[in-house]
Amino acid sequence: MTKTNKEKIAEISARIDTIIECCCTTPNNFAKVLGYPRAQTIYDIQNRKCAPSYDFFNRFTDSEYSAIINLRWLLNGEGEMWTDFMRRLSHEDQIVVVDNVNHGVSVSAFQMAQAENSPNQFLITDLQIENELLKGRAALADQYYNQILEQAKEIGRLEQRIADLSQRLEKTAGDASTGDIASVG
Repeated sequence: MTKTNKEKIAEISARIDTIIECCCTTPNNFAKVLGYPRAQTIYDIQNRKCAPSYDFFNRFTDSEYSAIINLRWLLNGEGEMWTDFMRRLSHEDQIVVVDNVNHGVSVSAFQMAQAENSPNQFLITDLQIENELLKGRAALADQYYNQILEQAKEIGRLEQRIADLSQRLEKTAGDASTGDIASVG
């Protein structure tokens, strides 16, 4: 038996309420961090007047909340609410991170401050993972760049071939003998 849309909306709305409560924020501030000019969208979701839209989830993913709140949990209730990053932190550090996020400060700012004060293995591991992801993206960018260069060279060769063929066609048309045309009359 599948859930109705109303039940799904109610469950997601309840999870958004939980985020707002656990992050000790308000719907207004939550909306502000997500980049909404007004909190009406958040209020409508909380009051189950509408389902969260693609735009909502896109804003959530682009916000710092995505570094502390598990998106899978938000979408369908699976897993833990807090990300692995948050669960590894002490309670005091969790409070600092949530407060930073509520005030628009990036999670990476907290990570850098932690690294300066006392580098820990979790931070190093997170940065190593991020570094590997960036290396992969750089390799992909290099691959695309090289592919574009090869395509540009091929386009240049094709343009030259077209120019050569056009010249040959003009020369062949100019060399055509007109003296052998039969005269009728």
